Amino acid sequence: MPTGRSYALHGLHLAVSGWGEAVDALHARLACLPVLEAGTGPDLELEFVAGLEPERASGVGRPVYDPPEGTVLYEDERDRLVLELGPRLRAVCEPGLGRARLACLGIDCEGGDLWTLSHPLATLPLVELLKRRGLYSVHAAGLCRNGRGLVLPGTSGAGKSTLTIALVRAGFGFLGDDTLFLAQRPEGLRLLAFPDEVDLTEPTLAFFPELTSHLASPRPGWRKRQLRIADRLGLPGEATGCSQSPKERAGQTEPVYGAEVVWECAPGHLVFPRVSGKEESRLTPLDPGEALLELVPNVLLTEPASSQAHLDALAGLANASACWRLETGSDLDGAVRLLEELFA
Repeated sequence: MPTGRSYALHGLHLAVSGWGEAVDALHARLACLPVLEAGTGPDLELEFVAGLEPERASGVGRPVYDPPEGTVLYEDERDRLVLELGPRLRAVCEPGLGRARLACLGIDCEGGDLWTLSHPLATLPLVELLKRRGLYSVHAAGLCRNGRGLVLPGTSGAGKSTLTIALVRAGFGFLGDDTLFLAQRPEGLRLLAFPDEVDLTEPTLAFFPELTSHLASPRPGWRKRQLRIADRLGLPGEATGCSQSPKERAGQTEPVYGAEVVWECAPGHLVFPRVSGKEESRLTPLDPGEALLELVPNVLLTEPASSQAHLDALAGLANASACWRLETGSDLDGAVRLLEELFA
């Protein structure tokens, strides 16, 4: 059945509508954003459809992202982002118009297809839509202490989720596990939260056996277990609960380790983690120029002006932060101590 939800996302109204199962799957990611009443005109629209096919690429698009399977093309003349992830999942994003249509070709889309539809296929159009409106994405985990941010960029396997949970356990505020946004404010560059669910592997869960009671039930076809770290999003000047109905909230546990989501903060430290395979963790300084080179792949080279603005925001993050390389060893508590010392 078609359904719809509306959210406040950093001052923008995001409307999600269409195929109910996909809307609900995306809502699991967005549940800590404030809910908005339907009826007001949205700034951004994501529509899910099942059994239908959006308009295909025109054949003149150029690749702007290399997914594990499929293509992501940008059509300059039409200002469209066209995505095909596997044989069944497609999306067309029109950033200038603030809308994207995401489709599963068939009526039995579930399991892994539903995960792809509500995660990478939804995320790429969303970050492009936000980029056109001055919010620039970083593929990174984010935490905060004493008003300063700790940004942990990295691809899958870099150890971001393990470090994020360990740092939340140590008392850091939570911005996000996989995606953050940058924006220029009157006071300067700011880190903005995207408090998504955390996707956990079994090796990560082995470090935190106490989290078992917080985990959502396994979803068929999904590769990882999902954890919602915080149950509240503290907006400036107000306290807003996750946008769930009483029925949806029934059975939810308390925030993990009493965590609070920090809506925004100033840059502080930019730390690039990687699993070393050694026993002892090691933290070494990194040149801001080298840090920027590692951040550049965050930019989708679509419309030139907004792409340049995205690159400028990443350069601002590197220059406003102390930059480091973290070789994470098997001593997880030791890695946490090294990062805590940065904020001493």
